[in-house]
Amino acid sequence: MRFSARNSKSDSLNEVQNFIFEGLGIRGAIVRLEDTWSQVLAKHSYPANVRELLGEAVAATVLLTTGLKSTPQLSLQLQGEGPITLLLIQCSSELKVRGMAQWRDVTMGEPLLGQGRLTVNIDTGEDGRRFQGIVPLAGPTLKECLEEYFRQSEQLPTRLALTGAGETVAGLLLQALPDNDAADDSFETASALAGTVSIDELSTLPAAELLPRLFSDFTIRLFKPRAVAHDCRCTPEHLAGVVRMLGTDEVEGLIEETGRVEMTCEFCNRAFSFDEAEVTRILSGETPGPTLH
Repeated sequence: MRFSARNSKSDSLNEVQNFIFEGLGIRGAIVRLEDTWSQVLAKHSYPANVRELLGEAVAATVLLTTGLKSTPQLSLQLQGEGPITLLLIQCSSELKVRGMAQWRDVTMGEPLLGQGRLTVNIDTGEDGRRFQGIVPLAGPTLKECLEEYFRQSEQLPTRLALTGAGETVAGLLLQALPDNDAADDSFETASALAGTVSIDELSTLPAAELLPRLFSDFTIRLFKPRAVAHDCRCTPEHLAGVVRMLGTDEVEGLIEETGRVEMTCEFCNRAFSFDEAEVTRILSGETPGPTLH
């Protein structure tokens, strides 16, 4: 195998790296998150299997964002009739990610998704250029659902390996690009090899070590890693904007009833509140900082 890297030296934690199979029209990406993942989980008490699925979804959303051009904002949303009622992950063009899950009572070993739908929203950053793809949930695992999404909506053969177990979440993505020769079986071969990766390898091995081990018969170019950070977006400006969206009548009703306007962020699970004086300032156009509980 010939293996080349462009500034690829890294500890491979909290980052994603793109790579290509030289001359074959196949792209890939690999992600590993540790501190960033722990920040997504902070202040949440998810059941173990919900936490694992959320970790897979966070890894997958980062991987999908790396394949988009321009300056995309990508969100991945699963809504189902199973124990998981909502799974929502958002990733910015700067690779700042956040995620949350809502669930009913769950038991270990129980399928989490059930019937439902998977939605991918892409905001290109250009006025009016937003895209949405919606497909039914195609299987019991997130990997199967996403692979079917790309088959139906994007017509891009895609292979994923994901793990959300433990303290590190990780993922590997392969995609056949439009210039891939459909008569060539290189993507099928690479996909089969990707399917042999173990959870331990995916979670612990840097890309520069894992990829040559997996794809020894291919020439791979590994690109510079990009950092992935957590981003909850609970800024004073955002929170003040939420208060204004409620409208004067509703805000005044809350103040009369409780003396405060209170809200909880579903992503970071932190509670914020504004007293009457702060609400008055917000409605007049100012941006006071909220009280954090």
